[in-house]
Amino acid sequence: MSSGLLSIGASALDAAYTALRTTGNNIANVNTPGYTRELTTFTPQIATGLGNMYLGTGVTASSVTRMYNDFLGQQTNLAQSQASQADTAATLTGQINGLFSNTATGLGAAMDNFFSQIQSLTTQPGNAAVRQSVLSAAQQMTGQFNNFSAQLQQMNTSTKQQLGQQISDVNTIVAQIGQLNSQISLATASGGSPNTLLDQRNQAILTLNQSIGVTSEPQASGDINIFLANGQPLVVGSQTYTLAMGTNPINQQQVVVGTSSAGGAIAALDPNNSGGGSIGALLQFQNQTLPGVQAQIGQLAVVLSSQMNALQAQGMNLNNQAGTNFFTPPSISVTSAGINPDPGVLVSATYSDVTKLQASDYQLTIQGGSGNYTLTRLSDGTTVKQGTTASLVTNGGVISGVDGMNLTVAGLSGTTPASGSTDMFTIQPVSFAAGQMNVAITQGAQIAAAGPGLAATISAGSTLTGATVSPQPVSAYPSAQLMQPVTISFGAGGTYTSSAGNGTYTPGQPINLNGWVLNLTGTPKSGDSVSVAPTSTSSTVTGDNTNALQMAQLQSLGVVSGSSLDSGYANVIASVGALSSTANMDQTSKDAILQSASSAQSAVSGVNLDEEASHLLQYQQQYQAAAKIIQTATNVFDSILAVAAAA
Repeated sequence: MSSGLLSIGASALDAAYTALRTTGNNIANVNTPGYTRELTTFTPQIATGLGNMYLGTGVTASSVTRMYNDFLGQQTNLAQSQASQADTAATLTGQINGLFSNTATGLGAAMDNFFSQIQSLTTQPGNAAVRQSVLSAAQQMTGQFNNFSAQLQQMNTSTKQQLGQQISDVNTIVAQIGQLNSQISLATASGGSPNTLLDQRNQAILTLNQSIGVTSEPQASGDINIFLANGQPLVVGSQTYTLAMGTNPINQQQVVVGTSSAGGAIAALDPNNSGGGSIGALLQFQNQTLPGVQAQIGQLAVVLSSQMNALQAQGMNLNNQAGTNFFTPPSISVTSAGINPDPGVLVSATYSDVTKLQASDYQLTIQGGSGNYTLTRLSDGTTVKQGTTASLVTNGGVISGVDGMNLTVAGLSGTTPASGSTDMFTIQPVSFAAGQMNVAITQGAQIAAAGPGLAATISAGSTLTGATVSPQPVSAYPSAQLMQPVTISFGAGGTYTSSAGNGTYTPGQPINLNGWVLNLTGTPKSGDSVSVAPTSTSSTVTGDNTNALQMAQLQSLGVVSGSSLDSGYANVIASVGALSSTANMDQTSKDAILQSASSAQSAVSGVNLDEEASHLLQYQQQYQAAAKIIQTATNVFDSILAVAAAA
């Protein structure tokens, strides 16, 4: 009898002690990241039969259970990856927004100052000091373009460095998860539940989601397999795969991130579907946000420099000479994909009309054999030109008039590219222009502020009695051909032909060609001609502001995809501001979702000190009561011994 009571007391004492240890461990780890609250589970021992009765034999602490909900854990991991991506994106776009925030000394102010000095030149075209001020303002403006380009490029370099650090962190965590999988699998096979190891693995997966969004698949063995958004594995059992960064084989100025194979090839993540995390934000920033801003600033640089150069070409400088380039002429960058199978196929590009340029890079894909060629604008994915490769060969490899560019493909033939192969090229008409913009003239006297000094000469024996010529009023864009001599030859009925264009003359109406306006007096007969050419004997060039007036008006013309230079820069600021605002709103939203998911998980898995204090008191009382059972059983046993001894 007493031995049964002793056994019951001992089991109760042992169970209470186990529960006290579990509670104490919860309290000790209340601030441990990733720790999951544990709960001791009690099971009654098998009762023994006594006659027609069954008597209990005590209690067993059957298990120590983790209070963990897999669904809430997965929700928290997903929220973590999205919040980390939003946090990083907000920080990165905030850096760009800060670059444009100074309106007093930034690029916009420098552009305004340049055109303000041009305006001063229109009132004093012969003043050497004013001309020097224009030159200085131009140098300050190009310096700002260069500075913006350099800072954006530095952000690009910093992004690559951050990607490298994040990848290193990922590989460290992946190796840790692989080791934990191995340890957990062994413990599970022996029938145990290694709670601490499970907590460590869950915390490692949560930390992994801060860097890159992943999906996890639990296995019956106790392992968890980890996969990237593109389906590539990071962890399978104890086998781990390395995340790597490499050069984008299509656009070698960018990097790709993904798992690497034994041969070194990288299964690249799609920046638009990276799974989230800081790496996802960095990839989007490097592949989309930065190129977009660089292209917008570059578009301004190309249009401004090209238009000023064209205006220079149609005017006369203070030395009574035709103007030369004001700024260094921009050029279009074309790079071949590193995986092109036909190195003999080359692409070059020139500007056809800078006012039609778009703030974007382009990708040209040429398929061999009976395939097609496609020119895609990368900023919005629009196909701007396409056709058969055979027609491109027939046309001499020329693709003309696409978004202000002319492309020429050299090395094409009926067999190159080879049938079944594809050559790709990245075309960047504006991306690098801001960093390459410089003032080409070195003296204020070289500014072509004067009109071109055009003269019209009537052929001998003509019925025309007068001819005057002047530059056209400033229009959509200036004509670089203004200084080219043109002879207009008249035929029957007032028809005329010239190297600059043909038409029919209506008496009393001007003839508009090559950027100038020709007014005639009289009616020409067949065989008459008028020659228009620049004169080099202008005696009023010092006081002539004709061309300077057109330069001053350039600021307000619709030369940037239909917008003025001022509006074009304002659009850049608005675009950057919208990016930053959207990123901040997304950050607030995603952080709130993470907080909600974490709170829901903490309600199940977190340690509540008030609750644990209650458990501590409960199990302490159970322990004391169990000890009292043992004491009672001992007293009973002693009494029995005493009675037996007395007998």
